[in-house]
Amino acid sequence: MSKLPISVHILTWNSAATLKCALESVKDCEEIIVLDGGSTDTTCDIAKEYGATIIQQENTGPIHDFAAVRNQVLARANQPWILSLDSDEYLSEELQLELKQITQNPQPLAYFIPRVYVLPDGRRVDYATTYPNKRLYFFHQDAIEQWIKPVHERPALQPGTKAIDCKGPSLAPLGSVEEYRAKNLRYLKIEKEKSKGKGWIDWLINRVFHTLRSRLIGLLRLLWIWCIPRKGVRMPLKLEIARFWYGWKLIVGTCPIRLHSK
Repeated sequence: MSKLPISVHILTWNSAATLKCALESVKDCEEIIVLDGGSTDTTCDIAKEYGATIIQQENTGPIHDFAAVRNQVLARANQPWILSLDSDEYLSEELQLELKQITQNPQPLAYFIPRVYVLPDGRRVDYATTYPNKRLYFFHQDAIEQWIKPVHERPALQPGTKAIDCKGPSLAPLGSVEEYRAKNLRYLKIEKEKSKGKGWIDWLINRVFHTLRSRLIGLLRLLWIWCIPRKGVRMPLKLEIARFWYGWKLIVGTCPIRLHSK
């Protein structure tokens, strides 16, 4: 059986606990590139077991500019189709079949992949305030220009390129609230650096207004999810609340007064 003409890109940093599951789900792809940030655990050993090409990030440790790192690995890809996969997620069987069908189409298109959370007992989360949680993570090389934005990065599409929704999801096992907060504190550090020198108007529009608007929409969704009896699995409430915590930290942490005082 021939491999799929896909170059899988995975960013890692001490990702041994989740990487094997991610790699197992993409083993039918022709190329796997792991861009490592200087892992001190068995991350690289696991990657080698699956025949992955390991590239070292220009800066070790937690990533501070995700677009720059993804562009680094994009330049090394030798397959026409690119799949970005986080080290803490894996492809569902539905998505694996869907990607196989897509790669038979020579058109340079881009695809949104929905991300579905999974509880420790294996159940998929049907309802979460972040749904539909889709990301432009699968595309033909000719469909994009480059990755942009240091945080919540995305590929900039070539003019006229269509972006289509995949039906099959990637699956992301849920961690603890403490792990969620630690990850978002790293994101907050990046956001603070981006906000330096931009002033009050930028803070009011891009931090206060947009964050409060998104959290208000999230609150309405939370009420809809929890106040109406329904079948299916809800996102644990403590993790939903942690998302509102991050929104507050984002507003306060990027305030020009606090940035200027440091």
